[in-house]
Amino acid sequence: MTDSGGMVRRRRARVAISRLTVTIVLANLIALVILLLGSFALTQYRDGLVQAKLEGVRAQAQIIADVLAQVAIDESSCQPVEEADIIAQGEETTLCSLALSQRDVREVFNRVWDSFEGRVRIFNAPQTFDDPPVADANILLIEDVVLREDEIVAQNLPPIEEGAAPALLRDGDVWQILTDIFARDYREAAARRTIESELNAALASSPFAGERGATSVRINEEGELVASVSVPIRRVQAIYGLVTAEIGGIDELVEEARLAILPFFGLAVAAGILSSLMLTTTIAQPIRQLAIAADRVREGIAAAGRVRIPDFTTRKDEIGELSGSLKLMTQAIYERIDAIESFAADVSHELKNPLTSIRSAAETLSIAKTPEQQEKLLAVIQKDVARMDRLITDISNASRLDAELARESRDAVDLSKLVNDIVTMYGDIAKEGAAHIVFHEPLQEVYVLGNPSALGQVIRNLIDNALSFSPPGGEVRVRLEAPTGRTPIARIEVEDDGPGIPPDNLEALFQRFYTKRPKGSDFGNNSGLGLAISRQIINSHGGRIYVENRAGPAAGADAPTGARFVVELPAD
Repeated sequence: MTDSGGMVRRRRARVAISRLTVTIVLANLIALVILLLGSFALTQYRDGLVQAKLEGVRAQAQIIADVLAQVAIDESSCQPVEEADIIAQGEETTLCSLALSQRDVREVFNRVWDSFEGRVRIFNAPQTFDDPPVADANILLIEDVVLREDEIVAQNLPPIEEGAAPALLRDGDVWQILTDIFARDYREAAARRTIESELNAALASSPFAGERGATSVRINEEGELVASVSVPIRRVQAIYGLVTAEIGGIDELVEEARLAILPFFGLAVAAGILSSLMLTTTIAQPIRQLAIAADRVREGIAAAGRVRIPDFTTRKDEIGELSGSLKLMTQAIYERIDAIESFAADVSHELKNPLTSIRSAAETLSIAKTPEQQEKLLAVIQKDVARMDRLITDISNASRLDAELARESRDAVDLSKLVNDIVTMYGDIAKEGAAHIVFHEPLQEVYVLGNPSALGQVIRNLIDNALSFSPPGGEVRVRLEAPTGRTPIARIEVEDDGPGIPPDNLEALFQRFYTKRPKGSDFGNNSGLGLAISRQIINSHGGRIYVENRAGPAAGADAPTGARFVVELPAD
C-alpha cells in the first residue's frame, strides 16, 4: 500500500461505515429475521389450536347428535330402498331406510343454542349400498345452520379510509406472500379433504369408541380453514343420520398470534442494534484505530518518525492482546532500525580506519627513499588489507545471522559430543608452545534444543578468544555442567589464564567492534564481532552469555587471574 493509500484509510475512517460493523449488525439481526419468518409457520401453535377447536366441536356435535337421536327419529316412516340396491343385496323382502324427521330437526334448531357456535349440518343416512356410501353430501342434507353465541357487541367503525389495513398487512403484500408460502402445504392438504370423505369415515366408525365419529381440517366453500367433526345419529346400533359441526377462525387466530409477536420482534431488533453498536465500539473501533496506527508506523518509518500504537492492554481480551503484540512488534521494528543504523555507523567507522591507513601508506610509498622504508609501508598496506578482509567477512556473517537463525530448524543437540569434537579439533591443529585446551566432561549426556552449527560457532569464538589472551604454554579449561532438578540449565564455561578484563568492560566486551587486545597480539586478526555474534546466537536460543574475572590466592590479592566466559542454555 502506498502512502496515499494510508492517508485514504484515515480519511475514510471518519465518515465510512466499517465493514466489521455491518457484519456485526447482520450477525445480530439474522437470528431475529429467522425468528420472524418462523412466526409465519407457527406449526405447533396452529396444531394445538386446531386440536382444541376439534375437541370443542366434537363435544358440540355429540350433544346435538344425542338430542336429535331422542327427538328427531321418525320410527313410523319407511322409505323404500331402491330396487336395484335390493337386487344387488339379494334380498327378497321389502327394505326400509332409516331416516330423520325433517320437521323435528328444524324444530330443534329453531331453539336458541346459547353455548354453541359454528356451522352445523344435519344429513340423512345414505339410502344406497354403494361404496363409498356418501358420494354427494348435498343429496342427504336436511339442515344447514350457523350457530352464534348469544352476545351482541356494539362498536363504532372508523371511516373507510382510516380503517383500512396498513400497507404492510394488505392482501397481496409481502406479509400475505410469506403467510401463503409457509402455510401452502398445510392448506393444500386441507383442500384435498372433502365433507363426503369425512361422512364416510363417520359411518365406518365404531359406536363403542371413546371419541365417536370422524374429524378433519378442511377448506370450506368460502376458502376458509375450518375444523370439522361428523358424528352419526344412532339409536341402539342403527344410524338414522349424521351431524357435522365445523368452526373456522383458525387463520384469524394464527394471524393475531403473528401480530402479537411483532412488538417483541421490534424490541429484539432495537436490542440487536444497540448490542451491535456496543460491539462496534468495543471491537470494530479499536481494530480500526490499530490499523490506522499501523499505517502511520509504516509512514513514520519512511519519514524517519516514531508513532505510538494505541494502548488497549488494560482490556483482558483479544483486542488487548492484539494491541500488546502490535506495540511489541513496533518496538522490535524500531530497535531493529536503530541496530541497523548503529551497525552501519560502526561498519563505516571500522572500515574507514584501515582505508585511511592504506591511503596514507600509498601516498608515502611514492616518496619513500630507501627499500627498507618501501617494504615497511607495503607491510602496513598488506596488514590493513588483511584487516579489511577479516572485517568484511565478519560483517557479512553478522548481517545475515538473524535471517539464518530464523530459517534454520532446531534439533536436539548433544553438547557433550559437540564440545568434545571441537576441543579435539583444536588439539589436532595446536602449534608447539601454544596454550593447550582441557575439557572437563560431565558424567552424563547433555542435550539442548538448538542449531548445532551456530552453537559450535559460539564455542569456537570463546575458545579463540581464550587462546588469544592465554600466555604461551598456558591452559584453557572448558567445562560442561549438566542440568539439575532445581536448575534445568546446561552450563558451558571457558576459562583462561590471561590478564583478565577490566571491570568496566565486562559488558562492553560483547559490543560490536570491541577490539581491546592484549599486548603482543597480531594486529588485524580480530574484528571485534565474534563475541557480539556469540551473544546474538545464544539470545536466539533463549539462553544468556556473560563474562567474569577469576580471582585466586595465587595473585596474593583480589587481582584477576584470568577470565571465565559462561554460557547458559535451557536443557531439552
